Amino acid sequence: MSKITLVAPNPHLACLASAVAGEYGNVFDIYEGNLAEGVRAAEIAMKNGSEIIISRGGTAMMIEKELNIPVVCIVFSGVDLVKTIEKAKVYDRHVALLGFENIIGELDGCYDFLSCKMCVKKLKSYEEIKESILNFYHTEKIRVFIGGDAVCKMAEELGFKGVIMECGIESIRRAVHEAKHLAEMKLNVLERYLQFKAISEYSSEGIILLDKEQHIKYINPMAQNLIAKRPEDVLGKPLKTVLPGSGMINAIYDNNPKIAFYEEINTIKIIANYVPLNVNNDLLGVLISFQDVTKIEELEKKIRREQYTKGLFAKYHFADVLTKNKKFLHILDNANRIAKCDSSVLIYGESGTGKELIAQSLHNAGRRRHGPFVAVNCAALPESLLESELFGYADGAFTGARKSGKPGLFELAHLGTIFLDEIGDIPLTVQSRLLRVIQEKEVTRIGDDRVIPVNIRIISATNKDLAKLSKNGQFRDDLFYRLDVVKIRIPPLRERAEDIPFFSEYFIEHYCMTNKIKIKSITKNALELLKTYSWPGNIRELQNFIESLVIICEQEIIDYDSVELLLQDKLDHVMFRDIKNVYQQNYGSYHHKKDDKGVLKKLEYQSIKEVLDQVHGDKAMAAQILGISTTTLWRRLKKISV
Repeated sequence: MSKITLVAPNPHLACLASAVAGEYGNVFDIYEGNLAEGVRAAEIAMKNGSEIIISRGGTAMMIEKELNIPVVCIVFSGVDLVKTIEKAKVYDRHVALLGFENIIGELDGCYDFLSCKMCVKKLKSYEEIKESILNFYHTEKIRVFIGGDAVCKMAEELGFKGVIMECGIESIRRAVHEAKHLAEMKLNVLERYLQFKAISEYSSEGIILLDKEQHIKYINPMAQNLIAKRPEDVLGKPLKTVLPGSGMINAIYDNNPKIAFYEEINTIKIIANYVPLNVNNDLLGVLISFQDVTKIEELEKKIRREQYTKGLFAKYHFADVLTKNKKFLHILDNANRIAKCDSSVLIYGESGTGKELIAQSLHNAGRRRHGPFVAVNCAALPESLLESELFGYADGAFTGARKSGKPGLFELAHLGTIFLDEIGDIPLTVQSRLLRVIQEKEVTRIGDDRVIPVNIRIISATNKDLAKLSKNGQFRDDLFYRLDVVKIRIPPLRERAEDIPFFSEYFIEHYCMTNKIKIKSITKNALELLKTYSWPGNIRELQNFIESLVIICEQEIIDYDSVELLLQDKLDHVMFRDIKNVYQQNYGSYHHKKDDKGVLKKLEYQSIKEVLDQVHGDKAMAAQILGISTTTLWRRLKKISV
């Protein structure tokens, strides 16, 4: 709350004020001084932080006139007048009351009820006191004068009787209450001003406030930037001289609000609003707000991205791709260079080699890294659903469609990247629409005729031979050439044998920490055993195998036997599948029988013997062809020969 000071013209008023201050918790200070002395006292109070002054009569009037500070005057009440009259009647029943308007203004209706004859003079300045006293004496023969300190002092100097006009404690209370209310109002005004200042100065809109004559009273920083003018060059000047020819001027003459009014200022396209400020049908001024259209467009794009692409981002970078294989490292170097351009990329690789990892790394290393990354598995969705997911649909496009429609994945990928995984499985009917999106860079939702421009980069991935599919008519030639602009081939894990120990140790540490198992180690011969398996599921298969190994193995050191035992189950499954295929080729459909075990044992032996014959008995080479270790081959031969 604002600091309050009471300047008392005399000791009596100061004493009463001290008593009132105690009632209010000493919320105001008290200074003493009459007229010019009171002004000097108020100046000292202001230097000490006072923002509101309470005083009386001529002292209050002089403070208000000479100092820039709100002044609350202590008003002489009817009760105070009656008490003073009783004192004056002791000297004469014919008296005169001389006081400034601010102290006796409320007593006009009280004079008729007094028990004496009284003349009243409302003073406007200190200089009127002497002349007024002499006039009352000559015309009315009055010798007793009621008034403030200055009036009583002057009356005494002229040989008359002066009776001090003393304010009661209730009058002081009223003045203090009014001062507190004024302080609260001042604080509210200050708060509103600071709020307006904060809103206007940090607003993304330009704001100009005009008075009713269309002179600029306020301009915020954004408006200064947009019109390229400094405050000192525009404040107080007519808008038409600051922005000659502007459509704002004509709009202001119309006393109705105008919203979203387009025009151009200094080659900058803006959208403006004009709001007249009327109070009781009187125009006080006009508030103008406007924005740069290009900034609105940028904001719209940002909102669109944030609203539609929440969670659609790439989290992997090339630094996350782990390998020690020289060939693959060379491929990654090339991929890093490819990422800098916007050309379409087709990634070839077997299942589990990390095609999406490379796709995300391409996105994050390119200039679209701040845009969305949208991934879709084309093989996981049926044809009808795939089409609506890719291209979106309009309101009521089909039964069960959202009322508001739905944006497609191409729309969501605007200004970013769309990753089409398993592109070789996309139906021919969808391929034609996909080709049009790539060629025209625009998409049309299902059930709609509105064309939506899209700016995207396309990265595709497949584990199939698209060139062969294209020759067989299973994949459109024109789409294949559009997608296969830049090619990246990810080598399978069997071609990166040196990465198997590297990944194995990495996954062991990861799954020990994930499952809160004491970190385990693995022996070298166990790692060598892992290298003998072909890993048709690539890194994904190895990862799942290591997870099982960490959980099942009870020892702190994972040895050869632990790996072989778990790998044997996997090899048995693979071998059983291959033998089952051989059986079906030779004997027709397979049906499980009680004696199948003996038949399968013979078929397994036959398969191994055929491989050994082809490699002239080289068991190491035979084991590699069969995808098993040499030790396992010996064990299998021993088992099936029994």
